[in-house]
Amino acid sequence: MPESRPLRATDPREIGGFRLTARIGEGAQGLVFLGESGTGQRVAVKLLHADFGRDERARTLFDRELAAARSVAPFCTARILAADAEGDTPHIVSEYIDGPSLRDRVLEEGAASPAELVRLAVGTATALAAIHEAGVVHRDFKPANVLLGPDGPKVIDFGVARPLEATSATLTGAVGTPAYMAPEQVAGSAGGAPLDMFAWGCTMAFAANGVPPFGSDSVPAIMQRILYGEPDLGALTGELRTLVAASLEKDPAARPTALQVLQRLLGLGPNANLLVEGTSAAARPAAPPRAANWAPPAAPHPQAAGWTPPVPAPPPLPGTYPGGPPPAGRGGRVLLITGAAAAAVVLAGGLVAALLLMGDGEAEGGGRGGGGTPVARSTRSGSCAYRPATGTNTKDVGTPPTALPATAPSRATVETGLGTLQISLDAGTAPCTVNSLAYLAAQKFYDRTSCHRLTTGTSLQVLQCGDPSGTGTGGPTYQFDDESLRSARYTRGTVAMANAGPNTNGSQFFILYGDTTDLPASYTVFGRVTSGMDVVDKVAKRGVEGGGTDGAPAEKVTINELRTS
Repeated sequence: MPESRPLRATDPREIGGFRLTARIGEGAQGLVFLGESGTGQRVAVKLLHADFGRDERARTLFDRELAAARSVAPFCTARILAADAEGDTPHIVSEYIDGPSLRDRVLEEGAASPAELVRLAVGTATALAAIHEAGVVHRDFKPANVLLGPDGPKVIDFGVARPLEATSATLTGAVGTPAYMAPEQVAGSAGGAPLDMFAWGCTMAFAANGVPPFGSDSVPAIMQRILYGEPDLGALTGELRTLVAASLEKDPAARPTALQVLQRLLGLGPNANLLVEGTSAAARPAAPPRAANWAPPAAPHPQAAGWTPPVPAPPPLPGTYPGGPPPAGRGGRVLLITGAAAAAVVLAGGLVAALLLMGDGEAEGGGRGGGGTPVARSTRSGSCAYRPATGTNTKDVGTPPTALPATAPSRATVETGLGTLQISLDAGTAPCTVNSLAYLAAQKFYDRTSCHRLTTGTSLQVLQCGDPSGTGTGGPTYQFDDESLRSARYTRGTVAMANAGPNTNGSQFFILYGDTTDLPASYTVFGRVTSGMDVVDKVAKRGVEGGGTDGAPAEKVTINELRTS
C-alpha cells in the first residue's frame, strides 16, 4: 500500500465534490491527495500550484493539451475523471493507482529482474504508443511518472508539463527532468515523440541499474553527457539493451517509435493489435525477451519538432457497412436472435476511450492517479430511457435510474471460473449502456451466469455472455436504445451490446477475440478488455460444443461476479 500522510490544518477538505482524506504526494506541479466520491470510489486529486486565473495563455494551452489527450486510447494509462482550471483551486481528479512509482520501487528494493524489466518495457511502450498515436507528447516521462499498479505499469502526467510550466515561464524552452531529457530538450526545443523515446530508454536503464544512464550528479554534468557522452547501460542485455541503445541515439530521427519497440518486444507482426496485446502482456508476468537482430530504422521517422499523429479513417455513416456491403447471409442478421426485446447475440465492437495521466513530481509517493480524458465523466447531464420489455425469459430486477449519475464507473471486473477480465468502460460514448451495466452488476444480475454462445468463423469470432437463462433469449424486463453507432469499431478486445434489432439492448454483451469487418455498425460499443483476453482465447480454442462454428462453448465459462468501479 502506498504511504499516506494526514491532512494538514491548511489543506482543503473537499475539492470538486470529492472528499479529501490524506496526502499521498507532493512535487513541483502540486499536491496530491487521496479522495473519495460520494459512492466511496477512491480517486487521486492533484491540487495544482499553477494560477491559471492570472495567465490566459497558460489556461488556453492547458485546455488545448487536455483536449488533445482525450483522444488517447486507454492502454496502460490512468484516467482523468475531472479537471478545472477556472476556479481558485485548479485541480485534476484522476483514477487512483494502488501502487508505488517505479522510482520509489527501485530506490527501496533495487533494480528490476530481467522478467520484470520486459513487463515494464512492454507496458510503458504501450502507453507511449497510445499517447503518440493521438498526437500528444509526454515531455516529462521518467520513473516517478510510472506507477506500478496491480494490473501492470501505468504512465501518468503526460500532456501537462508544458502548460503548467507556462504559468511561470515562457511557452518555449526546455521542460522536463534533467536526467531523462533528450538532447533536443537540453538544446531548448519543444520536441516531439522521439524525445519521449529517449526518456523511455533512460527509464529502462534506471530500472535495470538503479541509476540513470547519464548519471545523477550535477545538472550541468548530466546535460553535458546527454549532449556528447555515451550512456551507461549496465545490466541491460539482449534485445532490450539493443532497443534502449537505439532509443538513446542523439539524432531523434534515428530512434525507434514506441510501436516499433512494442512490436519487437512482443515478437508480433505489424498487423497485430499491438496496444491490446501490449496491455495484456504488461498485466501478467513477462517472458524473457526474444533474441533477434534488430537495427534502428533506415528511413527517418518523425522529426522531433515536426511530429504529427496519423490521421484515423473516418467512421462509417449510419447504415453503412465498414469495408463495403456484407457478404450474402452475413451482415445484419449475423447472430441476431428474436425473443425478449432485451435478448441479443454477442457481436463485438471497438472502443477507443481517451485517457490522460496526471501524477506528480519526483517527490511523490505511490498510489497516485494519472490522467486520461473524461471517458467516464464525473460531471454529466442528461437522462436515459429504459422501456419495458416482455418475454418468457426475462428476469425482473427493477429499472436503472434514468438520471445519469455525477460520476460514472470507468472499469468492470469480471471474475470467472477460468480467470479475471478487466474491462475499461466508455461512459462518454455509451452513458446509458454503462449506467445499465452498473445497475445490473449492483443487483448481482450477472453473478453465477454462464457465457452461452461462441462463434468461431473466420470472419466473426465472438463470445456472448450476460443471459441468466442461458438460452440467448433472456434479459431484464427493460430495454434501451443504441448509442454512438457511428464510432463503432469491431476489433479484438472490444465489448459491445448484443441485440435483437435496433434499440433493443438489454443485458447480453459480447467480446470479440478477433478483428472483423463482417459486421455492420449496429451494436453499441461500451468497453474494451484491458487484461484477461487469455480467458476468452482459452474458451475459443476449445471451440463449439459438438463441433461447428456457432453454438454453446465446449469450455464452460461462468461469471462468478461482475462488478463496476
